[in-house]
Amino acid sequence: MQRMIILLVFVYAGCVQAQVKSQLFVDSKPYEYYPFQDSLALSAHIRSLQIKWLNDGYYFTSRDSITNILDTINVYLHKGDKLDVQIDGLSGKRVISKLSKSLSEYVNNGYPFASMKIDSVRVNDKTLTGKLVIQPGPEVIYDSAQFLSPIKTNHKYVYQLLDIVPDDEFSEKGYKKINEKIKRSSFLELQSPTDLSFKNKKAKIFLDIKEQASNTFQGVVGLQQVPSGETSVVGNIDLDIQNLFRSGKQFQFAWERFSEQSQRLNIFYKHPFLFDSKITPTFSFDLLKQDTTFITRNTGLGIQAYLSPKIGISLVYERAVGTLLSTDIENVSRSGLADFNRTLYKVELFEGNKSYFRNYASSIAWNISISGGRKTIDRNLSLPDTYYDSIQLSTDYFRMEVGLDYQLLVLKRQSFFHSLSAGSLINDELLRNELFRIGGLNSLRGFNEKSIFAQSYMLSRAEFRSYFENESYAYLFYDQLILAANEKKDAPFGIGLGFALATSSGQFSFALAVGDSETQPISFSAMKAHFGYISKF
Repeated sequence: MQRMIILLVFVYAGCVQAQVKSQLFVDSKPYEYYPFQDSLALSAHIRSLQIKWLNDGYYFTSRDSITNILDTINVYLHKGDKLDVQIDGLSGKRVISKLSKSLSEYVNNGYPFASMKIDSVRVNDKTLTGKLVIQPGPEVIYDSAQFLSPIKTNHKYVYQLLDIVPDDEFSEKGYKKINEKIKRSSFLELQSPTDLSFKNKKAKIFLDIKEQASNTFQGVVGLQQVPSGETSVVGNIDLDIQNLFRSGKQFQFAWERFSEQSQRLNIFYKHPFLFDSKITPTFSFDLLKQDTTFITRNTGLGIQAYLSPKIGISLVYERAVGTLLSTDIENVSRSGLADFNRTLYKVELFEGNKSYFRNYASSIAWNISISGGRKTIDRNLSLPDTYYDSIQLSTDYFRMEVGLDYQLLVLKRQSFFHSLSAGSLINDELLRNELFRIGGLNSLRGFNEKSIFAQSYMLSRAEFRSYFENESYAYLFYDQLILAANEKKDAPFGIGLGFALATSSGQFSFALAVGDSETQPISFSAMKAHFGYISKF
């Protein structure tokens, strides 16, 4: 009466239909009646059921037969007797662990219908011995996907994004993670669960994908007072193309005027899946001009890849050059400025997509990065040599940054949005033109743009939002900053209110903010007003 132990993944002949009805019998008695999305889901359920029995010591579990009556698949299973086991020198749950691991390697590398059995079975005094034998079944590769609704985005990009490239080996684990992988993109969204069919040793994925308008053009105008007491107009222009040439490429251009003579320029480009690989190269350029004092240029070359369906990694090489625009020795000495060259190597882990936070939905995104390298201070011929006598011209340089954004739905149409960020610079000769720049609409509201310098900081931005449409809401906010710079510490904060209104082609925003710090007492006469418009296309 000895039976083979089979850890089953089976295929029902022909093309698999959506919604497979099944009736499971155990030792000829009805056990379960379940509708499954497809035969792969049914196979996985039977596999997990038999693994549970095996873990409980029922090592004679097996599949007796499969019949098809009308539209229902009847599966007859045998549970067997409870025994001790010695297989390939392993016993108890160690056998099940090896069995599960070996089978997982097959089903996730092109053999979704692999099964296992124990050969040369012997039972002696309630102890079972034998040898594990793998039956891989047919090799299955991905077929081209079936898109239930037409999309303009290049299908090749979608295949690479979801890891379902035609002619690649089928992976059960990869197929089940499609719903998570689609969230890597800010412009693609699944409208309904994916479906699957097998035919002629090929797996066809059925995708119901909708394209979102994710390209944005943003303009923000702000009013702030300058030290002379006059009102200055500041603002920025931000172009973000998420799906350049319908191929998933990203291009960002941002220009910002944050004081009367100070500007910043940012350029970023991302080229996904270079040469059909899983590697995504990136390029960045940042230029910062601080009035007539200094200018800093930072160039970055990097690569990105995903370690899991949700978590990505980025490796970046950065080259920064700082140049003095003024060589007034008194101003330079007082401000702690100098010409410098800096080379850094950065490692960053990240998860989530910040484009979801404008919607009424729970979301989370985080990132953590560590950079290290070398900095060299360059002698400026317009400055006296004595200026550099007490300065180390070559030093190690480290930078650490973390960020966490999340939104929680708390009431019927209300949510709590919170953004946490922190950073720290470690260097024996840290210059003022290297410090973090904080302040303004996108950081600490209630303060002039980029007006706060910090060596180390922690910033909390909290908003209570009341939505009246998906992307339209009013909000109250409280921003708290804790910082350290040149052995000085401060804890400025900003409070205010605002609203965002969705339009047919974008989103209009308005915010009023007032701030308080050691150098800027809270005053409604110094209130900051911010206007913005994000055009989506």
